[in-house]
Formats: sequence, C-alpha cells, structure tokens
Amino acid sequence: MKATVALILFVSACTSHRPPAVNAPADGAEYYQHGQPMAAILPRLYPDPQGGLGHSQDPDIRVTDIRLTASYTVLYMSFGKDKSDRNGNYYGSSSISFNPKAVLATADGKRTYALIKTEGIPTSPDTRDIKNDERVPFILYFERLDKGVESFDLFECQSDNQNSCFNVSGMTIQNATGPASQLPK
Repeated sequence: MKATVALILFVSACTSHRPPAVNAPADGAEYYQHGQPMAAILPRLYPDPQGGLGHSQDPDIRVTDIRLTASYTVLYMSFGKDKSDRNGNYYGSSSISFNPKAVLATADGKRTYALIKTEGIPTSPDTRDIKNDERVPFILYFERLDKGVESFDLFECQSDNQNSCFNVSGMTIQNATGPASQLPK
C-alpha cells in the first residue's frame, strides 16, 4: 500500500499542472523542431526568474513567453489591471486592440520585424471590450528574428495621456548563428 501511494505521489509530481493553453504550440507544425529535444523538457518558468521577458512602462502589460519557430518570433502576452492599482480603476471596463504596424526592433534599432498575425486580441481599428478585473492572454506572431539576433524590443505605438501602447523593451532569447538550439533564455 505504501508503495502504491509513493508511486501515485511520484507520478502526480511529474505531470504538468499548468493550464493547457500555456502548453499549446505556437504554430503546431513548427513548435517542436527536430534536433531540439531539450525544448520539450525545459519549459519557461513564470514569472521569469532570469529576465529576458522585457520591461514595460505599463504594469498591465506582461510578456509571459517568447518562442522562435522556423517562420515566426512568437510573443505570448497578457493584459490585465492590477487589483492594487492606486488609481482605483480596477472596476469598470477597457477597450484593447493591437496596432497592425507594430514591429520588433533589434536593440541597436538597425533591423525591424513586422507583425504577421495576432490571436486573442483584435488589430486596430477593431477593439475588444474587457472588464478591468479580467486578464486577457494573447499571442503575437512576427517575422522570425535573423540568426544571431538575441536582444530586441516591441514597439507598437507612441503612448500618450489617452492611450497606453504595448511597448516592451529588453527582451532576450537564445538565437545562435549556427544550427544550435533556439531555447529561450
């Protein structure tokens, strides 16, 4: 009986307790590439203890993962108000959308990568109304970073008093110039 209980505890400790949406492939045909077996056993930790997921001036915007596929640079993001917001606007609603002209830019600004498609968030001028107590996950697909580009920023638009843009700086990912692994940092 003790051996059975120990086996059950061991098996349950080895299974993923993350929601299925987090483990969903970015692009089913390209997510786990041949010759990269480590990608399947080294998932990202949330929140990211090593950095690499960037920094935004807007505390409501969060990058939760970055993946490279054969065709795309994929950003997993979320938007949601903080309950402890000192402005007291946790209750109510907001409208969100994403600028179709948004780009990823290399840290030196010499190269940009265009937005290809979005999932979970409409592109402007369409909007999505959300309650301020709701956290909305979404996925952004950009052109794939060139080999060797490991540090980049997301620029959606210029923020002002009326609008907060999904701008994130200081994102990093392993992207070797050779056939080496492309695991996130």
